[in-house]
Amino acid sequence: MRFRRLPIALHVLVILGICASVVAQTEESLPPQQAQDDSRYTPEVQTSSGFALDLQSNATHDDNILHNDANRQSNYIFQEGAFLNVWKARPGWNVELKYQPTILLYQTATAFNALDQGFTVDGNYRVRPNLKFRWNESVHYTTGGLESAPNEHFSLPTGPSPGTLNSTLITPLIRQLANQSELDVIYDISRRSLFEVSGSYAFLKFPGATSSAPELFTTQNGTGRFGYQYRLKRYFTLGFQYSFQTFHYGLPGRDNTHDMFLTTLWQMGPHVFLSIFGGPSFSITGQPLTILLANASASGNILATGAARKWSPGAGGSLTLRSDQTVWRLTVQRLIADGGGLLTTVVNTYEGAELRHRLAYGWDLVLAASNARSVPLQEVLGRGALDTQSGDVALEHSLFENLNMHFEYDFFRQRANQHAPFAADVDDNRYTVGILYRIRGHKLTGRPTSPQSD
Repeated sequence: MRFRRLPIALHVLVILGICASVVAQTEESLPPQQAQDDSRYTPEVQTSSGFALDLQSNATHDDNILHNDANRQSNYIFQEGAFLNVWKARPGWNVELKYQPTILLYQTATAFNALDQGFTVDGNYRVRPNLKFRWNESVHYTTGGLESAPNEHFSLPTGPSPGTLNSTLITPLIRQLANQSELDVIYDISRRSLFEVSGSYAFLKFPGATSSAPELFTTQNGTGRFGYQYRLKRYFTLGFQYSFQTFHYGLPGRDNTHDMFLTTLWQMGPHVFLSIFGGPSFSITGQPLTILLANASASGNILATGAARKWSPGAGGSLTLRSDQTVWRLTVQRLIADGGGLLTTVVNTYEGAELRHRLAYGWDLVLAASNARSVPLQEVLGRGALDTQSGDVALEHSLFENLNMHFEYDFFRQRANQHAPFAADVDDNRYTVGILYRIRGHKLTGRPTSPQSD
């Protein structure tokens, strides 16, 4: 009797083993999530479809509106703005649109009154179970100043990744138009591996130069990239990425850069993300560069010609932690990037940290600090260099369910040596008090879901 039951027991064990294998493969098919770039707490999740609207009215005192210590002017700025977010998600696709208009009214320097606008659209479309398209388009028309934002939309000014514009530098008060477009094609080779090809184009223009803000470098950046990722474990992925960048500044010739990075993505917990990359970069700076000696003791223009080839290391990492009461983000990296209108192609070193924490009695706190250094690849009369530091403190207090008070202090510091033609030393303090009214929880359709990962 005992021996007759043995085959039945073996069959049961085989079936359980097959089921366990299938379950394990199903779990492994879920790749690590990517860290989001906003400052939301974990309970601040979006619905599958809906919209949110933030209306804000701020008064700001800026003690250096021109971003130039040699010509300091202080003024009060009144900001009337909105932040509209509309999103929709379906099993095969999702799309999200963000629009942020802001009216800037200066108390006495009325010539600088302006309407700043920012528009962003992100989308994913899965053509087949193993083939997905992802795109991003953003357009910003601003005056070069940093506008106040609600705490949950606070975005750490991270260093430039390949294909994005360098936002770590402080430009003079001048109208600027920035556009970034990117298209990714992601092919899942297997449950553990994927291949990705992407292309992007970005430009930065400065229409309407003035005497206080001379014409800066018009910047164009085209990037092609491909990469491979292999998931060793459910939450740990290794990969390789190659990217080719070309920079153009309205002058004959171009600067080209080749990056070859090893990448690591580790989801250390449900809301803890660590990403690391590193590898060599090879650059060819071949365009002639006319330098206006605005900061040097001499006068006139200098034309620098000749191609230069250079190897340099590139590396970086970011750590993000989220909970229902705390968001903590840390970013460190060294990359080749554009000069943000002040310089041509540079080696950009960046360190940034942010902490958002929910306090007692309805208070919400954000602390942020960053340090950046940009050094041109092309040597002209020595080496131009820009060192930039920033610090931010923001407090929000809930008065009613949808009405908040917002208090913010921002500090910006930039130092330029005599070889940086268009840059000036900057020490800027901004004090902001505002009211924020939120319209939340409006669903188009669907039910609450966790934010989708890419």
